[in-house]
This record gives sequence, structure tokens and C-alpha cells, in this order.
Amino acid sequence: MAPVIQNIELLKSLSTPSKASTPSALSSPAPSVRSSSQVGTQSTPAKKNISSFAPWDRDQLIARLATFKDVFWSQLPEELCEIEWSRRGWVERKDGKKGVECGLCKAQVEVIWNWDQLKETMLTEREPEQTEEREPSENETVSETGLTMSPTPIPQNGSTVSDDEIISKSPADDAESISLLVQHYKAVLSSGHTKKCPWATRSTELTILRLPPTQLTLSSLTSRLKTLQPVLPFLPPPERLVGPKPLPISLPSQFHEYDQRILQAAITGWSGSLLGGRGLFTCSTCQRRIGLWLFTSPSSSQSSLHWEEEDLDLVKEHKTYCPWINPSVQTGMAGWEYLYALLEPKRETKRERPEDDDDLSIHGKESRFKRLREMLKGIKK
Repeated sequence: MAPVIQNIELLKSLSTPSKASTPSALSSPAPSVRSSSQVGTQSTPAKKNISSFAPWDRDQLIARLATFKDVFWSQLPEELCEIEWSRRGWVERKDGKKGVECGLCKAQVEVIWNWDQLKETMLTEREPEQTEEREPSENETVSETGLTMSPTPIPQNGSTVSDDEIISKSPADDAESISLLVQHYKAVLSSGHTKKCPWATRSTELTILRLPPTQLTLSSLTSRLKTLQPVLPFLPPPERLVGPKPLPISLPSQFHEYDQRILQAAITGWSGSLLGGRGLFTCSTCQRRIGLWLFTSPSSSQSSLHWEEEDLDLVKEHKTYCPWINPSVQTGMAGWEYLYALLEPKRETKRERPEDDDDLSIHGKESRFKRLREMLKGIKK
């Protein structure tokens, strides 16, 4: 059983999975969901603040996205997954709580994905705080319930669920509970920032994530292939590795030496790395990581458990917003399609002449000469 336990530990060390599930309740601590202006530690001059307001900066967007390592984020609905928080300047909290923080305005939000737990927490916090009578500071406002909190402007493009609604509502089922949580946190994506923070009213366009031309070249493809060579022994057999389309029959000569499995992986944006002597696929854009041991059966000497083998789908394992598979984000074709177009043999564009073109040409010339002779005869007469 030891190898199975080791597999589980390695799985836990991976970042978020690609497919989002929406459970009715995810385990989470029970602190409140509020934004607070806290004095953070000053970053050193050499360290770039990835929450600085630069909605046009692709590198900063990816750097923020890379901080979301907890599997929790991909279990949320797509409207609240890690890319949505990253687009609005948030990074994952470093204090162990499930939530986000802004390195620019120092606001913090904790995400409690359980309606009853959220309601209970707010009731617990409200009792002592309502008894305290004090003037709010310049950066704070007082809510309708008397709870002092950081200013949270409500975005114009959606509704929010107020504190009073959270406390008063009792969802009939899990679906209604999730719907209310989505409404609440979609507003917090923006309103969780302090009032003067530029991220409160702006976000990074998703198309900023699109791949630059330098990543859609044969030299970039070769670089990824070199990282994939060490993980070749950990790959499932060819029949269980699913690519978007078969490789071209005729490939450029520099790619003849590579195994077709890692060729397909590199074309779809994957690089390779090792973790504890096991193989990983990684995507530097959507930050997805795949433990290859999940797609290979352990030997009978390692485990007596039945192991159901799954296909490794190179497209579906990316996050849905990844430009390697999403043509809308890439604003054209998906990233893998560009590389396939580079590898496919160039089609013959010159029009082939029909077999009887020569005969047609000869008969055409004879006909013209005949008309010319008849015209000359007429002139002589």
C-alpha cells in the first residue's frame, strides 16, 4: 500500500485540476468574508509588485495566476475561478486562509463556499462589532447594519447579495445556495478592493493572455520537446494519449527523432518536468500541472488494487481559458492549430494544366489563322 499512499501525496502537491466542479459546500475555515485595508509588509525594491495596476501586462497576469495553487479555486464555478480573480489584481493569500489579497491596496477577502457557514460567521462577527460605537476612519464606511468595513463599491454590471440577505435567506437546495454565493462573490471580485484602488473599476482583458508569436515557432516547439524527453518513460502508451488531430505524415527532418507522443504534447503547449522522480506535464500559460502517474497503472508488485486506466487528453487537461486550446482567447486559431499549420506540408498552389490543354491550344491557333486568311482574301478581291 505504500506506493499508493505515495501517489496520493504526490497528487496533493499538484496545483489545481482543469475541470471545475461545483460542490455545494467546500471545506473552509469560518472567518468572515470582508475586505480590509491592512498594512502589508513593504516589498523589497528588487521584487516587482504583481498586483501593480498594469492591466495590459501579460507577464503580471500570469504571475498572479501562478499564485493560485490551492485545488479549491478550480472547484469553484468558472465565473469565480482563479483567472477571474487574477484579472482584477488579486493573488492568493499567503496566510493559509482560502482567499485573496491585493498587493496594491492591501485589501483581503476570504472566500467561504458554504452559505450556512458564511451566514453563521457573519452573525458571530456582527454581535461584538455592533456593540462598539466608534467613528469610521477615512478609508472606512458603515454598512446599513452598523458593521464598519472597508468601502466596497458595487460594480455596475451585476447584482450583489448584501450582509442582511446572507443572514436572512435560507436556500431551498444546493443549486440555490450556489447561485447566491456566485452573486455575492462576483460583486466582491471588484468591490473587495478599497474605493481608491484602480482594480475596483478595471480588469485585465482575457485576450491579454494570448500567446506571443515567439511561442508559436518551430524553435519554441523544439525547446519544449527537450524538456519532455526526461518524462518519456512515464507516458501512457500511444493508444491512450489523445491529441487534437493526427500528426502530419511528413514532418520536417529535425523532428524525426522525437517520439510522437511528446511531439503531440509539445504542439499542444505542454512542457515536461520531474517531481519526486515522477513525470509531470506543465503549461506555463494556464499554470496547469498533470501528474503522469495518474494515467499509468502501477505494476502488480507495487499494488494489489484495481487501477482503472484513463486516457490522457492533451486538450481537455488545459484550463478552459488557455490560449493553447481556446481560439477566442488567442483571437484567431488556438495555439496548437498554428503549430500544426507550420508542420503540415505546403499544399501545391500552382494550377495543373488539363491533359488536353495542348490540343486545345493547337486547335485555337489553327482557328485564328483560318480567320486571318479569310480576311486577307477578302482584301485582295
